[in-house]
Amino acid sequence: MKKITQDLVVLEWLKENSIITPMTALNELGCYRLSARIHQLRKQGYQISTKRIAKQGRFGMVCFAEYRLENKVGL
Repeated sequence: MKKITQDLVVLEWLKENSIITPMTALNELGCYRLSARIHQLRKQGYQISTKRIAKQGRFGMVCFAEYRLENKVGL
């Protein structure tokens, strides 16, 4: 039986939903280090863009990344 890695789980999420944020990765996939998973997927040749988001949090501005899988056709 093939082990399902976090890289594969994140990739499947991106294929189905197009975008992912660190909070989504943690809450839905149990992935704490999303940026590391994105780095590995990029090394494998997947085109993933990054958008920096800034929002007002309870104690001030918070910044985080939103990742988007590009060129889904042909995957």
